[in-house]
Amino acid sequence: MAAFKCIAVVLVLAIFGSAESFSLRNGTVKATFRNPVADFAWPDPYVHQHSDGFYYMPRSEENGVALYKSRTLSNWRNAERALVVRAPAGLMSLWAPEIHFINGNFYLYFALDNGDNANHRMYVSRARDAGNPMGGFTEPKRIVVPGDDFWAIDQTVLQYGNGQLYAIWSGWPTLNAGFPQNLYIARMCDPETICTPRALLAEPIYNWETNGAALLEGPQILHNAGRVFVIYSASGSWTADYNLGFMGIDNLADPMNPGNWWRHNQPVFWRNDEQSVFGVGHASFTRSPDGSEPWIIYHAMADPNAGWEGRTARVERFGWNPDNSPAFPRPSRLGTELEAPRGE
Repeated sequence: MAAFKCIAVVLVLAIFGSAESFSLRNGTVKATFRNPVADFAWPDPYVHQHSDGFYYMPRSEENGVALYKSRTLSNWRNAERALVVRAPAGLMSLWAPEIHFINGNFYLYFALDNGDNANHRMYVSRARDAGNPMGGFTEPKRIVVPGDDFWAIDQTVLQYGNGQLYAIWSGWPTLNAGFPQNLYIARMCDPETICTPRALLAEPIYNWETNGAALLEGPQILHNAGRVFVIYSASGSWTADYNLGFMGIDNLADPMNPGNWWRHNQPVFWRNDEQSVFGVGHASFTRSPDGSEPWIIYHAMADPNAGWEGRTARVERFGWNPDNSPAFPRPSRLGTELEAPRGE
């Protein structure tokens, strides 16, 4: 029987190739994979797991947004792809697209400028067919923040309490500030409209948030056991020291009051020199196909000096601390054999 199992493993490896494989552990054949999840650069990866059994992940391509669709989280090489949004005439530099499913429809959030980075602002598009996000989205609509017109990128959406929506993003304190980049929050009237002035949520105050530049960006929402966390990226995304920090709010306190948020004073996911993993950040979070495991998807560099062009998308399983806050692993080297998400 043991010989038969070994032959089966070899046959499976031959069928699935190097990106996905199977290993024999404790007499059980288990699927494994190796990062990265795609064979090209994929900065700022954001993945949405939908009720139809597919994962959706947008990528900035062709001055627009290409949307990828996959049943597997650990391998996007054969994913279905569709260019679902194009930047309007005169706009470019589309950054960090995110896809959200809110109140029965899909929305894409991203930043655009007119060729001058100082003019980056937030935009949104809505799926034309709520049942088929691969079928295209509406013309990008500028998201206006009442009371200001400042640089803004990396918008995400917090659905809080009874479903009230809040926008959280990275922005400048004044029109031409450059740095610091802070995190801001504002209430949304609907998925396409901010209806209150912004409130300052966090600014870079720790040394590990200021390498390369003093900046906070890429906020992401993580819910667990009734707790709400914002995981954010800190330091320059072009540096080896890009990392993740986190903050949170409890007991359904008013999120527009910065005093209701607590903040951890150390990074929770950072470079791993022993494994040649650098610039880890701009993560998002999902679950395994069977829903039993939490997973982080993030970008990182294998070369500490690779800069923006060296960022590839990777996934790893994480866990929970006794207080129900996230417990992230140390990021592992490219090519490390990892157990695949359950249900793949």
